[in-house]
Amino acid sequence: MEGALMRITKEKIYFHAPYGMLLSSLDWIAQKGINCEIYADGAALDYYTDDEIGKINDIFGKHGIKKIIHGPFFDLNPGSRDPKIRDFTYERFISAFNFCEKLKTNHIVLHSGFDPVFYKDAPDLFLSLSMPVWKETVKAAESKNIVIAIENSIDPDPEVVVGLLRELKSPSVEACFDAGHYYAFGKMSPFDALKWYPDGSIGELHLSDNKGDFDTHLPLGEGNIDFRRLLSEAWQKGREPIITSEPHSREDIEVNLNYLLSLDI
Repeated sequence: MEGALMRITKEKIYFHAPYGMLLSSLDWIAQKGINCEIYADGAALDYYTDDEIGKINDIFGKHGIKKIIHGPFFDLNPGSRDPKIRDFTYERFISAFNFCEKLKTNHIVLHSGFDPVFYKDAPDLFLSLSMPVWKETVKAAESKNIVIAIENSIDPDPEVVVGLLRELKSPSVEACFDAGHYYAFGKMSPFDALKWYPDGSIGELHLSDNKGDFDTHLPLGEGNIDFRRLLSEAWQKGREPIITSEPHSREDIEVNLNYLLSLDI
């Protein structure tokens, strides 16, 4: 895409919305016309109702709002040394796919689950333990026409995510690149991390700002990340990814939207 201009419009931007917050803000979301990445944690997956799902689908359909899903990640680990944790992680992934089907969407973000504290200098071990879980997960995703975007979380570098992409080799698998995570937890800059990803593999970008000390989810422009450069370089990797902003308040939604729309890329 070198030389091409990327035009950011409101219609191309999604906002991270935990399920409970989404339910309590449906009228406001409809009024604003905000596309949502709906975060379903374990409680959401266990206790959502058909009435809630029907209301979400009706409102989003009526107002032409788009939705994608972020799956659960707390305490999950597809590469755990404990086989029961690996089994439970797979079960949660499948529950999240069922949630996708209920909400009539075919795109979900799942974390790699890699923890450098417990797998220090052993990413190969993590990959070998997690690969059977991911292969079964991908098989299920393919059968449901769902695309999985594997996100870096506290990964110090892209070795695990890129290893998964290369090993799984499925049109149902891509990457979700979280620049804030690399900036806060990485041993390299987000821009150096971006170079590791195969061209065309990044299907989604997660955008939040911080000052390199922690994943503080500051409004865009209030931390130290150069998002103009990030979006430009990601765009040159060979495809136009989904842009998902991760604000922590309604006010930050407005700030982040205006920031992104003001960028000249």
